Amino acid sequence: MRFLFSKEKTMIYYFSGTGNSHYVAEVLSKSLQDTMQSIESAQGIKQDEMIGIVTPVYFFGLPDIVKDFLERLSVSSKSYFYLVVTYGGKPGNIGKEANKIMQKKGTGFYAMYGVKMVDTYIPMYDASKNEKIESQIDPQIEEIITQIKERRIGDYLKGTVPVFINKACSFQYKQVRKTYNLTIDESCIHCGLCAKECPEQAIEMKDHVTFKKEQCMMCLRCLHHCPVNAIRFKNKDKGQYRGLL
Repeated sequence: MRFLFSKEKTMIYYFSGTGNSHYVAEVLSKSLQDTMQSIESAQGIKQDEMIGIVTPVYFFGLPDIVKDFLERLSVSSKSYFYLVVTYGGKPGNIGKEANKIMQKKGTGFYAMYGVKMVDTYIPMYDASKNEKIESQIDPQIEEIITQIKERRIGDYLKGTVPVFINKACSFQYKQVRKTYNLTIDESCIHCGLCAKECPEQAIEMKDHVTFKKEQCMMCLRCLHHCPVNAIRFKNKDKGQYRGLL
């Protein structure tokens, strides 16, 4: 289904833990000639003519930072408002969750798209097996670009899960996101990159690196971007994924 929208001011807002959603946002931005901005740094949120949201999936749901952003976001009903979800396994019910937030304010997403990417959730992910998946990423994005240009309307997300599975995953996420699950070994060079890049400011540099919060989003940005691979999830080393950028 299509609908005619004018195209004047445009903006793509994104959140990216390890780089997947950043890559998608950048490809979209270059092709659509739109401005992109990280949700982490977004302050003055304007009602642009067309707004796109790019986000990863965390345990079949929205990352807290994206959820908070949507709750603050005001979108004109005349805007072509779309969601792009990056995921490793399935997108789950993230589309329904995001739409529910916006519908409470009298609007909703005109279209929801998904891009299957390399799974960066280290407890279930093998960093050595990503080449096949990487080769399939750009064709998915190109298809989405075509659909956005045509102003398609509809839910194009595939891979929803039953509600009871979603609830079980939400409970599991509460345990996984405890920062005691992350450890830093003696190879740490105290560069401070993890503390600087943490979207929740959960890390601080003292005589050694410490987690000052009991929980975080568990985006694993610190783990995957550590220059010496010093950060572990439950003391296990399954490699790192630096993304496509």
